[in-house]
Amino acid sequence: MARAPRVRSVATMSESLKAVTDIMRSGVVSVSRSTLLEGVGRAMREHGVHGVLVVDDHAGELLGWVTARSLLRHHASDWTHLTAGQAISESCIRVVPSASVTEAINAMLDADATRLAVVRPGSHTPDGVVSDIDLVTHLAR
Repeated sequence: MARAPRVRSVATMSESLKAVTDIMRSGVVSVSRSTLLEGVGRAMREHGVHGVLVVDDHAGELLGWVTARSLLRHHASDWTHLTAGQAISESCIRVVPSASVTEAINAMLDADATRLAVVRPGSHTPDGVVSDIDLVTHLAR
């Protein structure tokens, strides 16, 4: 698959230089690496999200995302034996809260990611998440 071209600027679109904190969703639904897939599915359903962040049980390190699509890939498996750590399908790409929309788009495209964790420097706790649809919605205003 061809790599998407980098976005140099989206300055022709209104408010394109806003920081990601202006468009992110505050808070992140997370689960531990050892959470069983049935618990991951329940978290997605209860919070109305399409992905949950998997966090290391001890160090608090952000490991990656289990997405709705990754759960579908495991639909025939026993969700009472597979863990979130085994079902991570997307790396946890981080952006700082001050990152511009253009920087967020480039980070997402470079990593072929669908969501970014918004994390302050020196922190392991995300302030929020910005998804591909959040960015598209912002650009389409």
